[in-house]
This record gives sequence, C-alpha cells and structure tokens, in this order.
Amino acid sequence: MGQILEFCRLRCPECYTTFPAEIMRSTGSGGVLESDLCYRAGNIFPYPFFVVVCPGCRFTAYHQEFDFLCEFPHYSEYHPLQRALGAFLREQRRLYPGSEKYRLAVQSARKRGAGALEIAYLHLRGSWCAREEKNREAERYHQEEARRHFGAALGGLTGMEAAVVGYLVGEISRRLGEFDRALVAFASVEVESLPEWLRPGFLRVRERAACGDGAPEILRR
Repeated sequence: MGQILEFCRLRCPECYTTFPAEIMRSTGSGGVLESDLCYRAGNIFPYPFFVVVCPGCRFTAYHQEFDFLCEFPHYSEYHPLQRALGAFLREQRRLYPGSEKYRLAVQSARKRGAGALEIAYLHLRGSWCAREEKNREAERYHQEEARRHFGAALGGLTGMEAAVVGYLVGEISRRLGEFDRALVAFASVEVESLPEWLRPGFLRVRERAACGDGAPEILRR
C-alpha cells in the first residue's frame, strides 16, 4: 500500500465530537529502516498521521479508535470549505506536532489501563517524530520513557518479542550515548531469537556501542 494522506471526518469515542482530520493508513514501501526500527518511505513522514487528537476533549489515539464518518471530497483550492478546512488542519498541525500527539496518546492510554509495552511503543514513535521535528529535548524525553517502559515490560516477554524489546532497550541507550548501559542490554539479547533480518543489524549496532558510537544506522533487509 502506498502513502495516501486522507482528509476525513471522524467522531471521538469519548465525547462524540465530530471533526476534520488527516490520517494515513500505511508507511508506504520501498524505504529504509533505521536502527531504532523507524521505517521511512515516500515523501511524507507518516507517523504523525497515524494518531489523532480530538479537539473537543483531547482524547488521543490511533485513528482506528475513532469512528470514521466520511472522506471529504476534493474541493477547489478556492472553495470556501477548502479554505476553512485547510486553515483548521494547519492549526491542528501547529498545536499538535507528532511528538506531542504521542505524548497525549500515552496519557489517554494510561487512563484506560494500557500496559507498559503499548506505552513504550507510543513513546518510541514519539521519539521518531521528535527527531523529524529536530526537537532534541522531546526526542530524548520519548527515548528515555520508551526505554523505561520497554524495561518494565521485558519480564513478561519471551522468545522473539523479548529479543526485539531487549534490542530496542540497547539501541535506545546507544542513541542516548549511554554505551555501557547499551552493552549490558545487548548482552541479554538471545541473538537466535531475533528475526533473521535483524541479526546483522544487531551485530553492527552492538559493535558501534562498544566503540562509543551513537550515530544512526540503516538496517539492511
């Protein structure tokens, strides 16, 4: 599935506000995978458009949790509705960049009792968005929270899932410049339990951590 930015009307499951939104259903294909598992393809960075903030109550979640009411038709750029819609969506992007959307999504997830692993992945995606925004403070916040929650979840995981989460704890630590901590996490990973496509990348980032190198790495698949 290619990258398609959809303009639609959604309904909030919490307060029943209906509102315009921009959503994407796919990352696209033919891209590259960064060592913290951020996948990049196409011309649009998709992760901010996977999450929606209700303008009525600020409930925030993946767009699948909202009621999809309709897709907007393609108006002329001079049509009054298109101008009003564009102004609203631009303001929403300004108020809620991707890193902030995922921070709010964590708050909403906690209210419904989400587990540590779900929260960790929300923070991980928030860190990708912050990096795209060049907001280092927000990126570090999301990285640290992702690592903390991945660590909390590890005790209840086994097999491939445990290996991937352990890898992410190590890789986030490496990207944070905490190389000793990264090496400790990498040492706990059972390499044979990792997906086969991730094993060569794991060996490369582990070697980088041993050399004190926190630079991004592209995983070859």
